[in-house]
Amino acid sequence: MRLNRTVFAGLAGLCLLLVSLISVVGINLVRASDPIPEAVYDCLPAQTQAPNLWGLVETTAGSYALIGVSEGETYQEVLIYLDTQATCRSLLPEDDPVLSHYIPLNVARELALQRYTQVLQEQGGRDAYQEQLTEYLTAAPDGTRSQFPQEYIWALEQLGIELPPDSYEVLR
Repeated sequence: MRLNRTVFAGLAGLCLLLVSLISVVGINLVRASDPIPEAVYDCLPAQTQAPNLWGLVETTAGSYALIGVSEGETYQEVLIYLDTQATCRSLLPEDDPVLSHYIPLNVARELALQRYTQVLQEQGGRDAYQEQLTEYLTAAPDGTRSQFPQEYIWALEQLGIELPPDSYEVLR
């Protein structure tokens, strides 16, 4: 009887150990499949939920990552710079969505192009997104115009998306 308890306790301990190992391996596999570079997490806002990598551009001086983050009901995009030693720095303040104010225009355009390429995929393709965007922009109350940074307008043009005239302003 005592031997059965010892064997049972040993098996229970072994099962607990295996479950713990599987959990750790599972978490590490999820993180390993995450396209966001590990060092970027140090520069994301503290309450970030489910960050989304919109774009990543590597240069000789380092990398730039455009990350969409949600904090409760608030959504924003964060621009993170990683130097060659993988030290990160957040570059985009909440109140200024113009990437090219902080990075070279060609890098900003590439990030915007990657962003909108993903948006088109998520929204069901170019035609579906064109329809949604046109409907959104034309449904705005009179006198209200959406604002787009110049690099976003460039990216939309590259993807064949047209913005309805007089429905937007260019942020420079």
